[in-house]
Amino acid sequence: MRQFLTLGFWMSLFALAGLTVGLWTITRDDVPAVDDAVVVAPEERPIDLIGMVFLARADPGFDIVAGRTVGDLQIRVDGFRYMNVKQGTPGENRCGELDQLARCAVVADLLGEAVLWFSIVPLSPRNLVELPGPAELRDGGRLELQNGWIVDRADVVERECPEDTASLSEFTQRFGEGATSVFSLDEQQVIRVRCSEDVAVPSGT
Repeated sequence: MRQFLTLGFWMSLFALAGLTVGLWTITRDDVPAVDDAVVVAPEERPIDLIGMVFLARADPGFDIVAGRTVGDLQIRVDGFRYMNVKQGTPGENRCGELDQLARCAVVADLLGEAVLWFSIVPLSPRNLVELPGPAELRDGGRLELQNGWIVDRADVVERECPEDTASLSEFTQRFGEGATSVFSLDEQQVIRVRCSEDVAVPSGT
C-alpha cells in the first residue's frame, strides 16, 4: 500500500496519462478534414431552339449582369426570324463575336415566342455548333448533354473516337464526360459526337 502511494508511482501515472492524451490529440489532428463541397448536378433545361444569330441589336448599355440581361436584345435568327429578349431575362453570352454577322448561335428555352432563358455560343463553319458531350439518351429522339441541356439527336449519331464503341449509349457511358456533341443548324439535331483528345489510340492499331 505504501508503494502505491509513493511519489514515483504517481509521477509514472501522470506521465502515462499525458502520453495517452498526447497520442489522442495527434490522432485527432491527423484526421483528414471532410470536404464539405457538394457536386451539384446541372439543371435540366429542355432546348427549344438553336439557331444562327444573323444579326443582334441591343439597347444602349446592354449587358448581362449576374446572369440576367440589362436592357433589351433583339436577335435576327436565320436571316428572317426575330427573337426578342426582354430586360431581366436569364442568359449568358459565350461568343466573343456577337457584333459580327453570323458568327454566333443562340440556344433558347422558349414558352411560345417568349424567351425563358438563352445562351449565345460560337458558331462553327458549315452551320455547326459544338456543345458539351452526351450524358444520357432520352426518349423521343432527345439527348441530355453534360451541362443539362436536352436537345434533339439524329436517329444515327456518328461517333468519332480512337476507341470503337458499339452504340451511342456505350459511347456516352465511356466517353461522354469531356466529349463534344456537334449540333447541325441545318438538320436541327446532334449529328456527331467526338471523344476527348485525351483518349489514346489503342496500342497495336
